Amino acid sequence: MKKSSIILFIIFVLIFSACIENQFSNASVNLASGYQLYERNCSNCHQKDGSGFARLYPPLLNSDYILNNPNMVDSIIKHGQKGSIKVNGVEYNLAMPAYTKLSQHEVNQIAYYVLIKFNKLDSLLMEK
Repeated sequence: MKKSSIILFIIFVLIFSACIENQFSNASVNLASGYQLYERNCSNCHQKDGSGFARLYPPLLNSDYILNNPNMVDSIIKHGQKGSIKVNGVEYNLAMPAYTKLSQHEVNQIAYYVLIKFNKLDSLLMEK
């Protein structure tokens, strides 16, 4: 009886550790893919480090706008943004184009990258 309990426990630990490893592996893959997509589609305006450009393109790094509207990031990427917005006390009024050629999965990966890398919203994403 003891031998079978030990074997079952080992199997349980292996399955559980594989699930945890898979979760972290997926997060790493999404972050890496999001980085590549961000570099190709967003960094020209928002800069590689997310700091934005002058008063033309708002920063994504430590952005109070993103922190207050994290669920809108993917929609803004997909559909664009028109009209005035205020980010970290500075007003921006240059329209952001819609990225309609990106798949929803690609949009989600960019949003994931922006939320994690530039705004440290790991805890918010873990709740979903």
